[in-house]
Amino acid sequence: MASGRTIWADLLSDEERTVLDLGAGGTPDPRPDVLVVGGGIVGVATALACQRAGLGQVSLVEKGRLGSGATEGAAGLLVPEAHQGSDPPRFVELARASLEMWRELEMALPGGVGYQDMDWIGLAPQPDGFVADPPSMVEWLSADDVAGLVAGLVAGLMGNGPAARVRHQGRVNPLRAVSRMAAQLPQVTTGVAAIRLEEKGGRVAAVATTAGLVSPAAVIFATGGPPDLAGLDLQIPADLVKGHLAATEPVSVTLPGSVAPVAVQIEEQRLLTGGTIDADDPSPGVNSNVIGVIKRELETALPQLRTARLSHQWCCWRPHHPDSQPVIDRVPGLDNAWFTSGHYRTGILMAQVTGRLLSEWLSSGDQPADAVPWAVDGRW
Repeated sequence: MASGRTIWADLLSDEERTVLDLGAGGTPDPRPDVLVVGGGIVGVATALACQRAGLGQVSLVEKGRLGSGATEGAAGLLVPEAHQGSDPPRFVELARASLEMWRELEMALPGGVGYQDMDWIGLAPQPDGFVADPPSMVEWLSADDVAGLVAGLVAGLMGNGPAARVRHQGRVNPLRAVSRMAAQLPQVTTGVAAIRLEEKGGRVAAVATTAGLVSPAAVIFATGGPPDLAGLDLQIPADLVKGHLAATEPVSVTLPGSVAPVAVQIEEQRLLTGGTIDADDPSPGVNSNVIGVIKRELETALPQLRTARLSHQWCCWRPHHPDSQPVIDRVPGLDNAWFTSGHYRTGILMAQVTGRLLSEWLSSGDQPADAVPWAVDGRW
């Protein structure tokens, strides 16, 4: 979930905003081949992957509006190489595959998904693991190089080492991507919550929703955190980690893509900044002190922005497991139920590959090799 005013809906067309409320007040298909519960970006990408894989009638239900959870509060960055050296190599490989899938979907869907190619520049100091084992395509930039790319950046602010530049990373407006993908789905119902699971013989017989009973051949829960409904007892450690972001009004500064940790250039010549980790802040709303720190850090890095106004400021709660890695697994004890959870800060990036793995699992009946590391067994 997100609190405050996020930038993303304001950048959509009226038609794109309308899609986010698809099927509001309607009734889900009572007997779909695949029921996807959860209308964040992972759920919508998974439903689309199942449809494109030819798995029959695919139905999606979302208790609120599409993208209204952590998706709406995300930065929308697709930068797998930034995870090199800090996340497991198998995660980085899947993230690279997911980026390629985003690019393919941009070409395949009518109007695309709003994918934007960009360069990523990581200012020094980088994490030790990244420095020890950098991506093969990294370019190392001197201070003079960076100064030529980012006019006005305070020299030496982030450290004296070289900056890392990786070309052809990406970003999306998360809500535009959700809207464009959802428009391709045959059956979406918003404002409908799953409230109870009925099991028979080791299979899901039905899912009771606030709009009636659904009896799917298979069900996938993509609810951010582990699914929480009566009749399903998943003992998986999980929490929500708060973070803040902000966007500026249109500014004269032009960045060459994403300059971490300063900001990323988005539509209308605006800058997106922040992405804090506020694990010790349990408050439900935007913390003005944190936003103040974000603004001061932006002004310190780029003094010409001291008069720039923050037009949007928000916080969101990211679903998180203790190892900061996602779960992609079958629901224990149920032959026809799967779930994915805990994508933390990488749900946008990993949405496509997660959907592919789940659709492959449903199609073949066998766990894909790439999904094995994200199973629950042995994790905690």
